[in-house]
Amino acid sequence: MKQLVSAILALCLAAMLVPALAEDDITGAWYLNRAKTQGVEEMRVISDEIQMTFTFREDGTAELFSLLSGAEPLKEYGSWTFADGKITFVNSVNDTVTELEYAGGEISVEASGALMILTREQYTPYVQPAAVKAETMDAFFGTWYPEISFQYGMMACLGGAMAVEDRSKLLIVADTMTETSSGGAVITYMDPVLDPETGILGAALDAQGKEAEVHFTLLEDGTMLVTGHVDELEVMRSIYCRLTAE
Repeated sequence: MKQLVSAILALCLAAMLVPALAEDDITGAWYLNRAKTQGVEEMRVISDEIQMTFTFREDGTAELFSLLSGAEPLKEYGSWTFADGKITFVNSVNDTVTELEYAGGEISVEASGALMILTREQYTPYVQPAAVKAETMDAFFGTWYPEISFQYGMMACLGGAMAVEDRSKLLIVADTMTETSSGGAVITYMDPVLDPETGILGAALDAQGKEAEVHFTLLEDGTMLVTGHVDELEVMRSIYCRLTAE
């Protein structure tokens, strides 16, 4: 009977230890989930425009796949070791050594001036709310708070505020994120026009001798999408702002 009890206790203890040991098993694929840079607390991956995947194999070999928006994909190979929460990746392609840190079920690594954070799970795509047709320009006027910005396949949270108003047929946007003597940078857009078919508000701006176009679109969740183009090149994509409660 004592032997049976001892065997059961041993099995219970082993079952308790298995999850703890599994937490330190970093073999397998790790995907870029988010990043932190100076001035922006956190950016989250929302599309395959940007990728960084480390694959650590049980035989000590490793693979790094990376892709930046508009660039060619890069695949590199090497070896890895893991001790005291530190992962050392020796790149056999360019003879470089990269130090990564494992903590709390995540892997972090410094790259291009940012802290990249990798997880077991791949990114969750962002689904943009449907557009709502604005009947008049008045629907865009008021104070809006920049909520999220999309760049290079990542989503970042923003701060500050923006006031949109109409003055003598000019669309005035006061960006309080930029400090000036008057309390904020004031941008004046010329010839605002509301498209009667789509309800999108368009306006033009002279940006250092180049013509810029900005579109304001209301979305069904109460946010506003702002996109900008210079010489048909997109320079600002999917900036969301939420109207403040008065």
